[in-house]
Amino acid sequence: MGLLAIAAFAGWRWGPAVFPRMDGRLAEEGSEVEVLPSPELADLALDRFARFRRGEMGAQLSLSAVDVVSVIRYSATGSVPNGVSDPRVEFRDGRVRLIARVSIEAFPGLPVLDGVLGFLPDTVSISISGALAPLQEDHISLVVYGVRASFIPVPLPDGMIPGILTALGRGRMDGLPEDALAFPIPDGVRSAHVLRDRLILVRDN
Repeated sequence: MGLLAIAAFAGWRWGPAVFPRMDGRLAEEGSEVEVLPSPELADLALDRFARFRRGEMGAQLSLSAVDVVSVIRYSATGSVPNGVSDPRVEFRDGRVRLIARVSIEAFPGLPVLDGVLGFLPDTVSISISGALAPLQEDHISLVVYGVRASFIPVPLPDGMIPGILTALGRGRMDGLPEDALAFPIPDGVRSAHVLRDRLILVRDN
């Protein structure tokens, strides 16, 4: 698992991350043009993160959601769990939202599927919302406060969150609440937090 897996959704197994700052949108001729995840952005992210860890880019690195998703989709494809597709991430007002399509066959233990398996398509969209919080010196946690499924029009009950995270591969760690996920902090990074719509990495001096 790795810190920037925060950007990817289920399984929580995306390796230690490497991302640069890339604006999620660019102004062109007075209008905003959306920047989509791409192999090129992933390569730029890896290069800039390496320079950041060497101390060539200041003490902090600001990452957009498109940076994170580009690396996950195009540079860390082998670490995305089987049964998870189209991983996305959103940073907004200091919060994190993870979205992905999940194969019902790959995750039959999801509590939210109880009693409805026969009525669902092969894959469903699930989103998890949460906030980063300190955990241990070399780990950080994502405390989950909301889970939604595409086939249910309202947020799932809070009492279902621990079971959903367990079914999706949540590991155990001392001090980790049952409604949270743990991620190792990459070497050379002291801490991470979300500021407005950016993930901020602080270099370990």
